[in-house]
Amino acid sequence: MISFWKKKCGALLLALAVLSGGAIAEGERPVVLDIGHQSTARGAGSPDGAVNEYEFWCMYAGEVKAVIEDAGYSCVVLNRGNAPTKKAVLEACEAADVVQLNRPDRGARRYPSTHYPEHIGCGMVSADYAIDRGARCVVFLHLNSVGNSWSSTPPRGLIICNRRHGNALAESVCEAMRRDILDRPGGMPNAGKGISVVPRYIGSQPSAGWMNALDEAGIPAIVFEAVYVNNRGHVSFIRNDANARKLARTIASGVVNWLEKQD
Repeated sequence: MISFWKKKCGALLLALAVLSGGAIAEGERPVVLDIGHQSTARGAGSPDGAVNEYEFWCMYAGEVKAVIEDAGYSCVVLNRGNAPTKKAVLEACEAADVVQLNRPDRGARRYPSTHYPEHIGCGMVSADYAIDRGARCVVFLHLNSVGNSWSSTPPRGLIICNRRHGNALAESVCEAMRRDILDRPGGMPNAGKGISVVPRYIGSQPSAGWMNALDEAGIPAIVFEAVYVNNRGHVSFIRNDANARKLARTIASGVVNWLEKQD
């Protein structure tokens, strides 16, 4: 009963925040969602150009956010890339009140954390934002690829997490994917491959230092990498708007289930 009223009060606070301009109230600890890499490089989208990781999550991150907020938790969506220029994509970002950080990934260029400068990574601007806000957790919304040409059979899905703090969050999202999406009736065909949690602590290697910085700050973080844009079955599934929304809601339900266990 206490949890019920806590969530209702949280939802009311969020509504008031939206009415006052959409900002999260001072002192609230949000769930932070980070939209995938802004890139036109091969591997960042499907071989036929129908799906692009960045544009996909610009369109559907708001769906993840809505489920989390409906459960009574604060949530903010970040775009570390430049604001999109396509009308529909930009409108989706505006509807989700996406925070535009305007610091896109540029090839091999990576940034040190302002909090933990020994850690360097391409997603660091989002990690630092999350640390500044004392985020409950961070979810990096990506699509995966294993090459630049079509693959008839998808590999096993992955959810990467920071080693010290992210395992339980990753397992909760994995369980939601198993329950509602992977090889389920009306779900995404996955050839029975399943999905795995991959804890990652890179140490001095610079490519994923943003996960290390979040670990240092005690913030659980995951990278969603369970949909492959070079697999025809996966692409066919997520190109359908209802399916894409279902995927987004499923990820969110895994996050909410984890949050409820923290209260």
